[in-house]
Amino acid sequence: MLQHADGHDTVVEAAAAGRTAEGEIVLEETDENGSVSRLHTFRAGTVTAVFLRRPLDGGRHGWFPQPADGTWWCC
Repeated sequence: MLQHADGHDTVVEAAAAGRTAEGEIVLEETDENGSVSRLHTFRAGTVTAVFLRRPLDGGRHGWFPQPADGTWWCC
């Protein structure tokens, strides 16, 4: 889930997400052959928060915030 600077939220299905050294948020997918392609790039400052959906104890899912600064990559 992405929280945008203009106040709206977007839920996006992607194989991976990352934050570059320049502060851009990138979303990528992987096809059945293992080829990676970029779904979307959000300019620095247009996304205020990124959350990864992961399983919680007991099988339910929850949203986990990703770091607001620095570089990171999650799948």
